[in-house]
Amino acid sequence: MKTVVFLLAAVLSGSVLADDSVFKALGGKAGVDSLTETLLDTLYADERIAFLFQDSDRDNLQRTISDQICMETGGPCEYKGLPMDEAHSGLAIKHAEMDAFVEDFILAMESEGIDFRTQNRVLKIFAPMREDVVYQ
Repeated sequence: MKTVVFLLAAVLSGSVLADDSVFKALGGKAGVDSLTETLLDTLYADERIAFLFQDSDRDNLQRTISDQICMETGGPCEYKGLPMDEAHSGLAIKHAEMDAFVEDFILAMESEGIDFRTQNRVLKIFAPMREDVVYQ
């Protein structure tokens, strides 16, 4: 009975649900912002997929992606962007283009000095979104 009460108290206090370890491993908000900037530099320079971003407002994209990475990794940010399927609707993004994006994301994380374990934890968080992005 004590265990149930302890778990209930932990859940209600948020200590079980609020795992910000990935966010912290990324360097907090400053680290996420830097990662996002590096990611966008990489995406805009990648001839395979740069065309997908050519009509985007880079500053807005920076804020939106940064907020999403921050929130999804346990940080205090709130993602206010569209659901992934709506955000990518009409773009008909192919699997190869999504693969290029993931490669660029990994390159950005490596460039930012993010360790391999943390990279894998980040990719695990975002991998389920793949089908919401491809062929929308």
